[in-house]
Amino acid sequence: MADLETRAKRVLSPVLGHYTWLPISRGEGSWLITDAGRRILDLTCGIAVTPVGHAHPKVVSAIKAQADKLSHICAGVALYEPNVALAEALVTVTPPGFDTVFFGNSGAEAIEGSLKLARQVTRRNAIIVFRGGFHGRSTGAMAVTTSKAGYRRGYGALLPDVYMAPFPYPLACPIKPEHDAETCAEHCLAELDVLLEHHVPAEHVAAILIEPVLGEGGYVAPPASFLRSLRELATRIGALLIFDEVQTGFGRTGAWFAAQKIGVTPDVLALAKALGGGLPLGAIVAPRELQAKWLQGTHGSTFGGNPVSCASGLATLEVLRDEKLVDRADVLGALMVRELRPLAGHPSVREIRSFGAMVAVEFDSSERSKAAIKGALERDVLLITCGFHDQAVRFIPPLNITEADLVKGVRALVDAVRTDTGAVATPA
Repeated sequence: MADLETRAKRVLSPVLGHYTWLPISRGEGSWLITDAGRRILDLTCGIAVTPVGHAHPKVVSAIKAQADKLSHICAGVALYEPNVALAEALVTVTPPGFDTVFFGNSGAEAIEGSLKLARQVTRRNAIIVFRGGFHGRSTGAMAVTTSKAGYRRGYGALLPDVYMAPFPYPLACPIKPEHDAETCAEHCLAELDVLLEHHVPAEHVAAILIEPVLGEGGYVAPPASFLRSLRELATRIGALLIFDEVQTGFGRTGAWFAAQKIGVTPDVLALAKALGGGLPLGAIVAPRELQAKWLQGTHGSTFGGNPVSCASGLATLEVLRDEKLVDRADVLGALMVRELRPLAGHPSVREIRSFGAMVAVEFDSSERSKAAIKGALERDVLLITCGFHDQAVRFIPPLNITEADLVKGVRALVDAVRTDTGAVATPA
């Protein structure tokens, strides 16, 4: 029988890009095991989906128990315990007042539902987004995604009334000379004022949508002052502030949600990825006062809040809480930054940045970053890139990874970079 890669290439659509063609047989905690028995340290979490690692016993047990009882009945047809129980647990960890949940299947769905909610309740149409944001690949979500122009290639007209403002990312800012994040944020806010003055009237804006930390765009955290200013602006003009916490949620930043760590409360949270603990699940969480204005029957989902996905999500949330993994994110982030320090003076490394357990190394080119993850994989460590040009390597470890394993993973990248590009320069 042909190997798995050959079979896959024969029957699966080539539209999907691939970081690797590793034939994975199973996962154990922070490790992936290939068909041939090779063990690979997974520092991607399936792109931030498995915060308690692969096959956590409590999550596996919850999935099996629920599958034995009920695998599906549409939430609009009948009630079932996991759907309600997860919503009850979820609203205990979201910001105060976020007491009502709509479940979907993915981050893109959560974003599109949030935009529908905003347009309907405000009776406005315009959406303001920020350069570098990634919000999904379905038509509506793609219309508000700006991390790469390539995602739009060949698709023609998308969702109308979407306006892009700059995001404070000093390394990517066209304004020279180089400046700090606060200065960059001030400039971005000034440009946002220009946008409202010349492109879209403030009274037309239904929502301001932003990732509180850029995910696919490069793992870039703006100054808290920037997000506070957006909160003030949204309130002043009567628009909803939507935080896309699909990648930042569930402890990744050192708080349950980045909104809490930053101290800025949006009107709507769009969630997914880690929410399902490895199974497809998305959610829109907002105060009941707001969700009650959403006209019944104008949004829905056949599979949203699937019983097995919700059971997995509830078990994952309980593990994060009981094992105190949310607080551990900052510890892991500090460890990664410390172990990456030998690259700080490297001529191809532009910046090492972190926000909780979201850590990125930005290189001077995508060739360098891709060579780095290739070298790490040769050392049995799986990493992926991010950034406008895939110029950054991101670390997304499970929050329960052992420190020894994490050190091994980070040092694999450091060794790969040093081997590929020569000795590390001595920091000034």
